[in-house]
Amino acid sequence: MRVLITTTYWKGCAGGIRSYVEGLVEELKKRDIDVKVAFKEGQDPENYKIKNRNFILTKLLSAFYLLLKFKPNVIHSHGGLYYYLLAGYFYKKLFRCKLIYTFHTEPEKDNKLPVLKRIALQKLLEKCDYVTFVSKKLETTVGDVWGLKFKNTVITYAGIDVRDASEEEIATFNSKFDIKNQYPILLALGLTALKYKADGLKYLIKSLKKIKCVYPNAILLVTREGKYTAELREFAKKEGLEHAVIFTGDVDNPYVPLLLSDIYTHISLGEGLPIALLEAMSMGKPIIATPVGGIPEAIEDGKNGLLVEPDEAKIAEKVICLLRNKEIAEEIGLNAKKTARDRFSWSAAVNNILKLYSKDFHN
Repeated sequence: MRVLITTTYWKGCAGGIRSYVEGLVEELKKRDIDVKVAFKEGQDPENYKIKNRNFILTKLLSAFYLLLKFKPNVIHSHGGLYYYLLAGYFYKKLFRCKLIYTFHTEPEKDNKLPVLKRIALQKLLEKCDYVTFVSKKLETTVGDVWGLKFKNTVITYAGIDVRDASEEEIATFNSKFDIKNQYPILLALGLTALKYKADGLKYLIKSLKKIKCVYPNAILLVTREGKYTAELREFAKKEGLEHAVIFTGDVDNPYVPLLLSDIYTHISLGEGLPIALLEAMSMGKPIIATPVGGIPEAIEDGKNGLLVEPDEAKIAEKVICLLRNKEIAEEIGLNAKKTARDRFSWSAAVNNILKLYSKDFHN
């Protein structure tokens, strides 16, 4: 079996789509699947970097040429690059292959598709053998916001393989951001790139003022250099928290700040199912998150995490509660780790995806 994965983000990029695709590709290779990646952003000489082209016809011809070159049995597209779906449809008509598209990101509520684009995307998705989503809630939201209807849909949750961080990596991180004996350390991974994530993070930043009334040395680590990083820096400064909110930019290994953190906080106003949350669960971290998108599909309130509405006082209350009740925090973290191991391994995820790759053709 030859599988071509297409994605906007690949190695060298931050974000959940890149993490998902990288984990998928690594597990496919373990199964001796011949897999290649066509990507737009990132660097990887072993795969195919998509050149920036101005005209849709040029993009389409370039995509079709790559398909002719690699001759895949499966074309699996992730998050955008719709012209690869169109090229894949033509290739499928000629050579018969499986065509799959995966949605990762929740569209913003006011981001309606123009009529012609919606019709074109609807027709394109109808040509796919399967349309998959990284959470059940994401399927509903994409359909409602963009006015799309789907057939042959499957939920393909992400997987997590627990990684480690060396003492040298931790020491370098501590030195770079001048982290010494601060307690507690709260962490938010990757909430700076999308508006609904950044808006949620603002509630978390405001809650830090209340947390510091009880724990004066509390700090919040915020990773990823995103579109809203500058705005969030200014917001923290206006709240008088410029020294308590540490913006790290992109981090090569998210398990470094995860190991350092006391509580993982994912306060967002919209989600698919964030891989950052699953990474924190896999590390056995006590988690506080908003019940948005697919998060409740992974977090059972009070058992393997705490769900909280986006309200600064309520967020602060949950954080302080976990800090004052270490046995409860430890139990929640252990339950989170068990959930990640039992439900969100890449081995299980790829078993489900391979079933789609090998099922009978529908179109």
